[in-house]
Amino acid sequence: MFKTSISIAAMMLAFASAGFSAAAAGEFEDVFQERYDSPEDVGVLGRFVSKAVEVGQYDQAISTLEQHLVKYPRDARARLNLASVYANTGSWELAARNLEVALSVGDLTPEETKQAEELAAKVNGALNGFEWVLDMTVGIRSKWLDVEDSNNEWKDRQDWNPFAAVNTALKIDLDTPLDDVLVISASGLVERRYEDINQGGNDPFTPIFEFDGIGGIYAHHRGRIAVTLDKGVPVVELDAMRIQFTAFGQFRTYNPSVSEVALGSSVRAIVQPSVDTSFYGDVSYANLEQSTNLSANHRFGAEVGASRRLTAEHTVGMAARYQREFTDGGTTVNRQREIELNYAGVLPYRMFGALWTHQVAGAIGDFRTKDGAFNPAFATAGTGTYWRASWDHAFHLDGYNRINLGYSVRESDYDLPPFAFFDPGSMSHTLSLSFTKSF
Repeated sequence: MFKTSISIAAMMLAFASAGFSAAAAGEFEDVFQERYDSPEDVGVLGRFVSKAVEVGQYDQAISTLEQHLVKYPRDARARLNLASVYANTGSWELAARNLEVALSVGDLTPEETKQAEELAAKVNGALNGFEWVLDMTVGIRSKWLDVEDSNNEWKDRQDWNPFAAVNTALKIDLDTPLDDVLVISASGLVERRYEDINQGGNDPFTPIFEFDGIGGIYAHHRGRIAVTLDKGVPVVELDAMRIQFTAFGQFRTYNPSVSEVALGSSVRAIVQPSVDTSFYGDVSYANLEQSTNLSANHRFGAEVGASRRLTAEHTVGMAARYQREFTDGGTTVNRQREIELNYAGVLPYRMFGALWTHQVAGAIGDFRTKDGAFNPAFATAGTGTYWRASWDHAFHLDGYNRINLGYSVRESDYDLPPFAFFDPGSMSHTLSLSFTKSF
């Protein structure tokens, strides 16, 4: 329901490039010594540069390649590697210059030539003020739901649900002194789901009140498009401060009878006293009047949080969130509050030969649903509390492919179920596995 304003996992991907684990440090020292002992060995050079890039030692990689190119200025592969490192650091002009030489020499293999051409397209776009990313994901989710009904009986159900998702964004550099940018983003997801308003009842397809077809297998889908102006703020004693203004539209289905259409905006402030510390605050509003069978007409959300990089590979954070959905008359339909603590890091193991990052999060919260009994989108009517925990892993095979593995658990206790067929407690476990290709 909530989306963290600053993803600590995304931050770790950036921080991972700036530091490395003890095991990786030992490997880097070994290959560094090998490079020192055999300075003319091209194979050793390649291994050293690859390891330096892998652990985020871009300066080492650049200086090594530049020294090599003083002696061998027409080494096309070295030029291509140097261009790639410069691109990773945002030095687009230097990347373009080395790519031009690499392609003109003509010693690259067909695969290396394709790699150089793809990199050149990205570099030229950045030089023209445009950066575009596209991620396509396929995966499967397994959800085990354990529900306690009014007779204190526990009912189990497990679903296996495949899904496909796409995420894309276009960043336009506005060429200002404070690096203002305009970001246009879009995302979509389709997933096979099983919806059961009775949460384990005998007949999930039985209509309740005037709603029909609220149970069974259906194609859940959701999408979002947003335009964000990211503006820098002049600061003196702070490392950085930015304000992000966003307008968005989004759509999602809760079950075959209930869907949400939200049009809204948000404002987010990000303050960085130092490169290791960030604070943020976010407020948002969405109009829900175009939704189908949704009790609320409006949604307001607020979030504040902070993150602190302890070392190059360990970051901790926290967030407090509030959300309220209400009618035109001001009656609260749903309200939720939550506090979360999280940690992100880089593991020292090399599963699949990939950089292994992970994030652990835990949260507690409470909720109040006024009339959810009459709306299949909110089967957990009444008030209650919950806790949740998650552990998400990302195996970065290279810059374009990754495998994600995630596990989450949530337990909810309902204090005031208004009808007997609504359950006073539930626990869910979700395991997901997916593959993402970046373009």
